Amino acid sequence: MKQITSVFYRPIDGSAPLSIYYYESGNLGDAIEANNEIGVGWFSPNGELLAVQFDDVNEKEDHQILEFDRHQIEVWVSNGKIKHSVSTVGKNKKVTRPSKKKTEDAA
Repeated sequence: MKQITSVFYRPIDGSAPLSIYYYESGNLGDAIEANNEIGVGWFSPNGELLAVQFDDVNEKEDHQILEFDRHQIEVWVSNGKIKHSVSTVGKNKKVTRPSKKKTEDAA
C-alpha cells in the first residue's frame, strides 16, 4: 500500500488543487496527464507512483478519481477532511488498496 508522505491542499474560496506525495525526496520529473484529464501524476521509470495532483477539489464535498494506465487514485473530501485510495489496474483485474489512515486538515 502506498503511504502518503505529504498532502498539499490550501483552498481559497472553496476549492483548490490537491496534491498527494508518496515519495519523499528527489526530482519527480515530467508530469503525465490523467486519462480522464482532471489532474496529473508523476511516476518512476519503472512505473511506481510518486505523486498526483487533482486539478480542482471542492473543500466542502467532493469525490474524484484520477485514471492512469496502471493506477487509479480516488479522493473524497468532506468539510476539508481528505480520504484517498490507490488502486493498481492490471489486465482484466483491479486491485484496490484503500488508505488505512485518514488525512485530516491537510492545511
